[in-house]
Amino acid sequence: MALEVKTDTKPVYGKDRFLMFRLYKDRATKAAIKLAFQTTHTWKYEAKSDSTDTKDGSINSPATPVATLDIEAVSSLDPVNKFLADAVLHSEKLEVWDINLADVKEDGKYGATYGQGYLQSWEVPSEVGKLVNLKTAMNIDQIPQDGVVEFTADQQNQIQYAFADTTPVTGGAPK
Repeated sequence: MALEVKTDTKPVYGKDRFLMFRLYKDRATKAAIKLAFQTTHTWKYEAKSDSTDTKDGSINSPATPVATLDIEAVSSLDPVNKFLADAVLHSEKLEVWDINLADVKEDGKYGATYGQGYLQSWEVPSEVGKLVNLKTAMNIDQIPQDGVVEFTADQQNQIQYAFADTTPVTGGAPK
C-alpha cells in the first residue's frame, strides 16, 4: 500500500507556534496568557514497553504513553514569568495550548494542541553579557488533545501589535 503525497503540503515553522497558559483552577474566570519571548518548545512522547522473558522468548507488553513539554524563553520582568515560577513552587496545575498560527481554521480559529499538567522545574541561569534565558519542563497528564481554539484580538496583540494611527488612541488597544 503506497502513501499518497499531496502536492499542497506546506512545512511547519517554529515561529508560527507559541504557548499560552492558565492555572487550571482559574479556567472559569480567566483567559489564557502568553509567555513573552518564547524561543523553543519541544513536545516529547515516550511509551517504553515492558519485556518479559518466557521459555518461548521475550514478550513485549504495551506501555502507557507519557508526554512532556520542554520550554525555553528569554526571561522578562512580567507577571507571566512570576505566575509560572509560582506554579512550580506551589505545585499548581496548569493548562497549556500550543497554537499554530499557520493552521488557520474558520471564524478566526486556529489548530492547537491542549494539555494539562505541572511544571516540574524553573531554571533561570544568568550569564554575564547575555540575555537571561529561562528553561522549564511540564509533565502532561494523560495524552495532549488536538483541536481548534479561538484567538482574540487582545491575544493577537500579545504576539504582534496592530497598526496604530498617528492620532491619540482612546478606549484601549487599537483594532
